[in-house]
Amino acid sequence: MNLANKITLFRIISIPFFVFFLFNFKMGGVIVSFLIFIIASISDWLDGYIARKKNEITVFGKIMDPVADKILVYSAFICFIQLNIIPFWMVIIIMARDLFVMALRVQLAAEGNILTPIFTAKIKTTLEYASIIFAFFYLMTSKLTYQSLLEVFIYILMGSATFFALVSGGQYLLSSKKYITR
Repeated sequence: MNLANKITLFRIISIPFFVFFLFNFKMGGVIVSFLIFIIASISDWLDGYIARKKNEITVFGKIMDPVADKILVYSAFICFIQLNIIPFWMVIIIMARDLFVMALRVQLAAEGNILTPIFTAKIKTTLEYASIIFAFFYLMTSKLTYQSLLEVFIYILMGSATFFALVSGGQYLLSSKKYITR
């Protein structure tokens, strides 16, 4: 197994620790959880960089890298739903869109076509990570007076991520319509 794939596996293995620390050891646990999340998020960039740099792109990496990313983000979303920081309904829309796009990718790949990433999907992903980071800030600053502003900001970020999930899902559908109507 090459280094890039080991980093991808590390990201998956780190997720239970991220969740465990988030719900244990009070503020210290939240900080450790945040650090694990940041390291896992950076590893997403790092594994791809190493695979490309060393020309070690593998089928395992192509499949597991996006799966690891989704598991990390969904784990964070579910945790923050449980903590009443992120709205459940927005996460359901985002997850449904992601499942739809994954299914579309699989179908197109089976026919020899590629569903390339689009800009609005990258915006969605950026907003998801921003929502998670600010949810951590919310937990780490729970005694400060600007909590309600953070709540509103997180809601706006998640609402924007949800909006871009719908937009990018629609764009993916339209761009692949000629392949799926056959």
